[in-house]
Amino acid sequence: MQSSKRFETIDFRAACDMRRSRTSDLVRAVANHADHLPPKERALIQQVFVDGTPINRLAQTRGEEPRRLARRVKSITKRLLDPRFKYVTENKAAWRPTRQRVASACIVEGLSMREASEKLKLSPYTIRKHREAIDAMFESEEFLS
Repeated sequence: MQSSKRFETIDFRAACDMRRSRTSDLVRAVANHADHLPPKERALIQQVFVDGTPINRLAQTRGEEPRRLARRVKSITKRLLDPRFKYVTENKAAWRPTRQRVASACIVEGLSMREASEKLKLSPYTIRKHREAIDAMFESEEFLS
């Protein structure tokens, strides 16, 4: 349980600021949660946080704009450090298959409800209802603890 307390005390702003040096707690938390990401995002996070490769160098090798890449790293980091991400990765095994797929698409992969609807070939209504159920379960567990 000590790792979850560390996870909750990490400052989002400091974690997403690419100009600052990263603490070992932050690197450990991000690296542990990155295992649940899709392979491309996982590789990007590994390069930035674990290997310590600067965004400018990564952008150069990938042929992308540094600002765009920095924004992507920031959004992935925010998603990784969100308590909902941790809740979903720890609890989705006990859910029905459709809810697991919706949770993976919306929370783990960070897709919008429309994108998840197209990817999973489910109606937007179904996606929204499962997303609401996941949020309700998360909030009830957060309230109980």
